[in-house]
Amino acid sequence: AVDIDVFSSLFRKICRQEVTDVIQEVEKIILQGRELSQFTVDFIWYLRNLLMLSTDDHMAEMLDVSAENLIRMQEEAAMTDPETLMRYIRVFSELSGQLRYATQKRVLVEIALIKLCRPQMEEDYDALKNRLHNIEQLNEDLQAALESGSLTVASAGTAGGQPAVKPEKKK
Repeated sequence: AVDIDVFSSLFRKICRQEVTDVIQEVEKIILQGRELSQFTVDFIWYLRNLLMLSTDDHMAEMLDVSAENLIRMQEEAAMTDPETLMRYIRVFSELSGQLRYATQKRVLVEIALIKLCRPQMEEDYDALKNRLHNIEQLNEDLQAALESGSLTVASAGTAGGQPAVKPEKKK
């Protein structure tokens, strides 16, 4: 079995799209002698628990985890939306089926993790939805920064006549 700390660390790195760190996590799992098929099944279950937490506050009562792990998992569930979690579960569920007869399990696991970190590499509907969500989130973050005054819009000297967003200098 893989420790919940490993899943937590891996999930957070996926959310931050840190591909190199995610692949290094796989390396650690392999060096510890963990079976990749079981890791995949367990990670699907972990993602399922995050999905449950992200869809209903009352689901916490149904999960068999310590209070400390529950708090951490609630933080992680808030790091992304349910649709993205469902995409992650679909990618890993497909991977689980592929691993049964695969001779190159590590390669398949690494490809699946890269898909989670880089939805722009896929052209399916779920990946496109995930990319759109990332753009919308960036737009919301920029709007919030503009409204808080931490960013200003300057139109002078920008490429193509488009305004550039520049950090406001503190006086």
